[in-house]
Amino acid sequence: MKFGPSTLSATAFLVLTFALVSLAAIGIIKMRQGHSAPQDRPTPDPVKTAPQDNKHPAREMPASFPRNTYMPKERESVASGSIDLETFSPGRDLTHLDDDRVWWESDNDEGDDEDDHTIHKSMLVPLARLIEMISARDATLKVQDAYRPGGKVHGSKSLHKEGRGIDLTCEEMSLEELARICWAAGFDWVYHEASAKGGAHVHCSVKR
Repeated sequence: MKFGPSTLSATAFLVLTFALVSLAAIGIIKMRQGHSAPQDRPTPDPVKTAPQDNKHPAREMPASFPRNTYMPKERESVASGSIDLETFSPGRDLTHLDDDRVWWESDNDEGDDEDDHTIHKSMLVPLARLIEMISARDATLKVQDAYRPGGKVHGSKSLHKEGRGIDLTCEEMSLEELARICWAAGFDWVYHEASAKGGAHVHCSVKR
């Protein structure tokens, strides 16, 4: 078969037409995909924020919380997870909380170089909720100790070294009442700690 000028022009026209149609179809498909993609992607979970009143506790308040008992009925390393300083990053994992309704020990002790406003990010929601619940009772929460990376105040495996442990008191209520509220506020482990050496407080901790 011989191809003349007219035959080549017709062939070129068909090839060009097919290419244009293909490009247009691809463009339409991409446009449709672009519009439908957000619906196909999973919606990210909203940032968890603490309720601004005491009407939304994380869990039911226990009827009692005797001295030297803890909830849940398992070791802190199981309930909140053991310390792991190799994977802990202060710059990534820690945050700062300031609230005028709270008495912060480090703000009232000139000889203490620790900052009790510094806590693990996982501590933020239950602590903020606890502040609301304590304030609603016309009481003042006292943060005695939070993130403490060094020193001999806590043991080598203490969650205070990751900011996941916090020691609390409150002058307007008993430690048992405070422990009950701490548990309702949503901490992963709560210990009503009252040793014979003194310094009784409520110790709370959270998972990463």
